[in-house]
Amino acid sequence: MNSYLSAMRSYRDFSGRTSRGDYWRFILVYFGIALIALVLDAAFATGNKDGGLFVGLVHLVHLLPQVAAGIRRMHDTDHSGWWLLLSPVALVFACFAGTPGPNRFGLPPAAGAVPATISTVPSTQTPAAPVAPPQRDVIAEIERLAQLRAGGSLSEAEFEVMKAEALSQSRGESTTTRRGS
Repeated sequence: MNSYLSAMRSYRDFSGRTSRGDYWRFILVYFGIALIALVLDAAFATGNKDGGLFVGLVHLVHLLPQVAAGIRRMHDTDHSGWWLLLSPVALVFACFAGTPGPNRFGLPPAAGAVPATISTVPSTQTPAAPVAPPQRDVIAEIERLAQLRAGGSLSEAEFEVMKAEALSQSRGESTTTRRGS
């Protein structure tokens, strides 16, 4: 249910990533609600061969959240959101596992998390300073690099260099100024 609520809350966020599990849980709840609406249309005789009042309302309410979640799902597989225009291809991409680690659309999503661009600050308050971009989780990055090293994808020297870069970035140092000194 958290995946569904998260997708509904982030209906206007077309950037970032949505995990495969969160996306499909949202779709499952959406279909469940549409099925209930179909039963209500039959019970109240509000339907016809083209649909019904309740089903139409369910589809209308879920249109924007479904498109936003679909675009974020495409981003998780490192594809452009424009692939949604080719529904069969987008369906296949939505079934793929997301890109491990960061990709060109951002960091991997946390399960059930609301995207970072959705603010929880009430609209009457404005932050005093501009919001800084989210910092990479250094420990998670080093653990990911260690897994790549253990799997043979990185040599020990490459691991040490990348670990040092991750640590320097977390402290706000520039790798160019550190190397130049």
